[in-house]
Amino acid sequence: MSASADIDLMSESFFANPFPTFERLRTQAPVYFFEPFQCFILTRGADIEAVTKNPSFSSRRANEMLGSLGVLREDAASEEMLATWSRLVFFQDPPRHTLLRQLVMKGFTPAALERFRPRLASLVERTLEKVRRQGELDVVADFAEPIAINAIAELFALPEADRPRFMRWSKDLLKPTSSAVRTDEVRNSVRRTSHDMVTYLRDLVEKRRAAPGDDLISQFIAGEEGNLQLAGEAVIQSFQMIGAGFVTSTNQLTNTVLALLKHPEQLRELRGDPGLIRGAIEESLRHEPAILSINRLCVQDTEVGGTRIPQGRFVHAMTAAANRDPEVFPDPDRFDITRAPNRHVTFGVGAHYCPGASLVRLEVEEALRALLTFPRWELADRPYNYQGSNFQDRGPGSLHVRFPSN
Repeated sequence: MSASADIDLMSESFFANPFPTFERLRTQAPVYFFEPFQCFILTRGADIEAVTKNPSFSSRRANEMLGSLGVLREDAASEEMLATWSRLVFFQDPPRHTLLRQLVMKGFTPAALERFRPRLASLVERTLEKVRRQGELDVVADFAEPIAINAIAELFALPEADRPRFMRWSKDLLKPTSSAVRTDEVRNSVRRTSHDMVTYLRDLVEKRRAAPGDDLISQFIAGEEGNLQLAGEAVIQSFQMIGAGFVTSTNQLTNTVLALLKHPEQLRELRGDPGLIRGAIEESLRHEPAILSINRLCVQDTEVGGTRIPQGRFVHAMTAAANRDPEVFPDPDRFDITRAPNRHVTFGVGAHYCPGASLVRLEVEEALRALLTFPRWELADRPYNYQGSNFQDRGPGSLHVRFPSN
């Protein structure tokens, strides 16, 4: 397929339903050079898995990514931002990645999350008070966002009064991955947000050093002790986990509710057998993922799927396309909550598998259990638009749903 072919990867209609475009690319140009971003797009499951395991494709890409988006300038704010972002576990290769991942995962073990489940269930129940009064809510603003920000805030013991600030910061920090970075005002805002959030967390970390608790910041601090290679990482990795966790959880919870509304026969089946709830979550992760892709920087000329990828080019591996690859999933466009096996790659592959994946699953599970106590779900007569502007995150900006009592 030529570089000038009419491939839509940036419009609202694409983000609303990217899968026909992914299918076209997978069958006609599975390794496709996308001129507007000067990057390669991968849509075939085998190629995506190969890239994630190939050291020629590096995660050490903060400078190149932020620079290509025009976020960095020749100033102190840019230097500070790059110094922070370059240390995120998201932007590391082994062995540094392995060391940082061990630190981060201490708070996301199955046992730790099970201990958190009762607090999360209580949080979800409080969030539903509005729908019990009104019978209708915006799933995004009234339900998914409060659950997502409060869940991560509870784990990090962030002061309740400051949680709206963290929500704003988390949304702002997504802009470097987005085509929204187009004006100096937006670029300045991103740099300022990065500075403000790191400054806040640095102060909070010092307070926790003096008075540790059972929160994740305190666990990160304990993990630093005795290891000079981890000095200062409690601030940096808290910055990443809080910023990244909010939007992914919000979008996946919303996408799951919408998928069930679009497939009422599957919603009925789930109501008839609540034991299918985890299957419903895995199928929503596959069929309607909150994450469209992962990206890597090619650091050595390499061939993928018969196409040469030159050093210095970015590769966007469309995991959402791999989730509907017919070579992996029979009848891939069918939404089936009983699908097994269901080896989707929404949270990545191998060493870079998302550290917060279990938390996202837990949040969606508890939210669904609560919503299923309402006998009926109905889409309200209000449009929902996908807030898509990047190759990473996907979810409606709003989703109004009614819950009639009879």
